Amino acid sequence: QSAVDHILDLRGMITPVTLLNISLVFRAIKSGETLEIVGSDPETKRDLFKILRTFPYELLNINDEKTVFRVRLRKGSPAS
Repeated sequence: QSAVDHILDLRGMITPVTLLNISLVFRAIKSGETLEIVGSDPETKRDLFKILRTFPYELLNINDEKTVFRVRLRKGSPAS
């Protein structure tokens, strides 16, 4: 796997907090940069793409491990 620009480790955190963190970090990174989200809460994984609807992004990878999931995204350019 290629290197990522940012890793957001949300293991052990609950959904409202995790979704807020994802939104803040994704807003702050630059277009073209990659973000890997690591989490353990199934609700976060389920709701993740609902909050990302407002951002342009490319889904690069989803990896489900026993107790952890990893989602890798690339931020897209805003629509003009």
